[in-house]
Amino acid sequence: TIREIRSTIYALQNEPSDERPSLRSTLFDVIDAGTEQLGFTPAVRLAGLVDTAVPPQLGEHLQAVLREALSNVARHAQASRVEVVLEVGDSVQLIVRDDGIGLPGHQLRHSGLGNLAERAALVDGTFTAGARPGGGTELVWTAPLGHDS
Repeated sequence: TIREIRSTIYALQNEPSDERPSLRSTLFDVIDAGTEQLGFTPAVRLAGLVDTAVPPQLGEHLQAVLREALSNVARHAQASRVEVVLEVGDSVQLIVRDDGIGLPGHQLRHSGLGNLAERAALVDGTFTAGARPGGGTELVWTAPLGHDS
Protein backbone atom coordinates (compact mmCIF):
# COMPACT_ATOMS: atom_id res chain seq x y z
CA THR A 1 0.00 0.00 0.00
CA ILE A 2 2.83 2.40 0.80
CA ARG A 3 4.43 1.60 -2.58
CA GLU A 4 1.14 2.45 -4.30
CA ILE A 5 0.86 5.77 -2.45
CA ARG A 6 4.45 6.63 -3.34
CA SER A 7 3.82 5.66 -6.96
CA THR A 8 0.77 7.89 -7.13
CA ILE A 9 2.56 10.84 -5.52
CA TYR A 10 5.57 10.36 -7.80
CA ALA A 11 3.33 10.21 -10.87
CA LEU A 12 1.55 13.41 -9.83
CA GLN A 13 4.82 15.25 -9.21
CA ASN A 14 6.69 14.08 -12.28
CA GLU A 15 4.93 14.82 -15.52
CA PRO A 16 6.33 12.69 -18.36
CA SER A 17 8.90 14.72 -20.28
CA ASP A 18 7.37 13.91 -23.65
CA GLU A 19 3.92 15.08 -22.54
CA ARG A 20 2.65 11.49 -22.74
CA PRO A 21 -0.34 10.82 -20.48
CA SER A 22 0.18 8.38 -17.62
CA LEU A 23 -0.60 4.71 -18.15
CA ARG A 24 -3.20 4.92 -15.40
CA SER A 25 -4.93 7.75 -17.28
CA THR A 26 -4.87 6.00 -20.65
CA LEU A 27 -6.21 2.77 -19.14
CA PHE A 28 -9.09 4.68 -17.58
CA ASP A 29 -9.78 6.22 -21.00
CA VAL A 30 -10.03 2.69 -22.43
CA ILE A 31 -12.31 1.67 -19.55
CA ASP A 32 -14.51 4.74 -20.13
CA ALA A 33 -14.89 3.78 -23.80
CA GLY A 34 -15.64 0.20 -22.75
CA THR A 35 -18.28 1.46 -20.34
CA GLU A 36 -20.19 2.93 -23.27
CA GLN A 37 -20.11 -0.42 -25.09
CA LEU A 38 -20.97 -2.46 -21.99
CA GLY A 39 -23.73 -0.23 -20.69
CA PHE A 40 -22.27 -0.33 -17.17
CA THR A 41 -19.03 0.58 -15.42
CA PRO A 42 -16.52 -2.20 -14.75
CA ALA A 43 -15.01 -2.59 -11.29
CA VAL A 44 -11.34 -1.59 -11.48
CA ARG A 45 -8.35 -2.34 -9.26
CA LEU A 46 -4.82 -1.16 -10.05
CA ALA A 47 -2.00 -2.33 -7.81
CA GLY A 48 1.70 -1.56 -7.84
CA LEU A 49 3.86 0.99 -9.61
CA VAL A 50 1.60 1.33 -12.64
CA ASP A 51 2.88 4.70 -13.85
CA THR A 52 6.55 4.30 -13.01
CA ALA A 53 7.48 0.64 -13.56
CA VAL A 54 5.72 -0.12 -16.87
CA PRO A 55 7.65 1.00 -19.98
CA PRO A 56 5.65 2.97 -22.59
CA GLN A 57 5.79 0.20 -25.21
CA LEU A 58 4.38 -2.32 -22.76
CA GLY A 59 1.74 0.22 -21.75
CA GLU A 60 0.63 0.40 -25.38
CA HIS A 61 0.17 -3.38 -25.41
CA LEU A 62 -1.83 -3.20 -22.18
CA GLN A 63 -4.15 -0.57 -23.65
CA ALA A 64 -4.78 -2.67 -26.76
CA VAL A 65 -5.33 -5.85 -24.74
CA LEU A 66 -7.77 -4.12 -22.38
CA ARG A 67 -9.63 -2.55 -25.31
CA GLU A 68 -10.01 -5.93 -27.04
CA ALA A 69 -11.00 -7.72 -23.82
CA LEU A 70 -13.74 -5.20 -22.98
CA SER A 71 -14.95 -5.22 -26.57
CA ASN A 72 -15.22 -9.02 -26.47
CA VAL A 73 -17.24 -8.86 -23.25
CA ALA A 74 -19.58 -6.25 -24.76
CA ARG A 75 -20.08 -8.21 -28.00
CA HIS A 76 -20.24 -11.79 -26.76
CA ALA A 77 -20.53 -12.28 -23.00
CA GLN A 78 -23.99 -10.96 -22.09
CA ALA A 79 -22.37 -9.96 -18.81
CA SER A 80 -23.80 -7.75 -16.07
CA ARG A 81 -20.50 -7.41 -14.21
CA VAL A 82 -16.88 -6.97 -15.32
CA GLU A 83 -13.79 -6.65 -13.17
CA VAL A 84 -10.51 -5.23 -14.49
CA VAL A 85 -7.39 -5.88 -12.40
CA LEU A 86 -3.90 -4.61 -13.24
CA GLU A 87 -1.11 -5.79 -10.95
CA VAL A 88 2.44 -4.54 -11.35
CA GLY A 89 5.28 -6.27 -9.52
CA ASP A 90 8.08 -8.30 -11.08
CA SER A 91 5.72 -8.62 -14.03
CA VAL A 92 2.59 -6.92 -15.29
CA GLN A 93 -0.64 -8.88 -15.11
CA LEU A 94 -3.92 -7.70 -16.60
CA ILE A 95 -7.00 -9.71 -15.63
CA VAL A 96 -10.47 -9.15 -17.06
CA ARG A 97 -13.27 -11.20 -15.48
CA ASP A 98 -16.95 -11.23 -16.34
CA ASP A 99 -20.09 -13.02 -15.20
CA GLY A 100 -21.36 -13.70 -18.71
CA ILE A 101 -22.16 -16.84 -20.64
CA GLY A 102 -18.56 -18.02 -20.94
CA LEU A 103 -16.46 -18.94 -23.95
CA PRO A 104 -17.49 -21.69 -26.32
CA GLY A 105 -14.47 -23.87 -27.14
CA HIS A 106 -14.29 -22.67 -30.74
CA GLN A 107 -14.16 -19.01 -29.66
CA LEU A 108 -10.65 -19.45 -28.27
CA ARG A 109 -9.41 -19.51 -31.85
CA HIS A 110 -11.15 -16.30 -32.94
CA SER A 111 -8.89 -13.51 -34.14
CA GLY A 112 -9.51 -11.16 -31.21
CA LEU A 113 -8.27 -13.64 -28.63
CA GLY A 114 -5.56 -14.78 -31.02
CA ASN A 115 -4.34 -11.19 -31.23
CA LEU A 116 -4.09 -11.06 -27.44
CA ALA A 117 -1.97 -14.22 -27.46
CA GLU A 118 0.25 -12.77 -30.20
CA ARG A 119 0.76 -9.57 -28.22
CA ALA A 120 1.78 -11.62 -25.19
CA ALA A 121 4.27 -13.61 -27.27
CA LEU A 122 5.81 -10.37 -28.60
CA VAL A 123 6.81 -9.39 -25.07
CA ASP A 124 7.74 -12.90 -23.84
CA GLY A 125 4.49 -13.01 -21.89
CA THR A 126 1.52 -15.33 -21.60
CA PHE A 127 -2.19 -15.18 -22.31
CA THR A 128 -4.93 -17.47 -21.07
CA ALA A 129 -8.68 -17.35 -21.49
CA GLY A 130 -11.05 -19.70 -19.77
CA ALA A 131 -14.20 -20.33 -17.85
CA ARG A 132 -14.57 -19.11 -14.29
CA PRO A 133 -15.98 -21.35 -11.58
CA GLY A 134 -19.62 -20.37 -11.25
CA GLY A 135 -19.82 -18.92 -14.75
CA GLY A 136 -18.27 -16.24 -16.85
CA THR A 137 -14.85 -15.84 -18.36
CA GLU A 138 -11.42 -14.81 -17.13
CA LEU A 139 -8.72 -13.43 -19.43
CA VAL A 140 -5.21 -13.19 -17.99
CA TRP A 141 -2.46 -11.37 -19.92
CA THR A 142 0.98 -11.32 -18.30
CA ALA A 143 4.30 -9.83 -19.38
CA PRO A 144 7.64 -9.57 -17.62
CA LEU A 145 8.94 -6.11 -16.83
CA GLY A 146 12.16 -5.08 -18.49
CA HIS A 147 11.19 -6.22 -22.00
CA ASP A 148 11.50 -3.41 -24.55
CA SER A 149 9.15 -4.59 -27.33
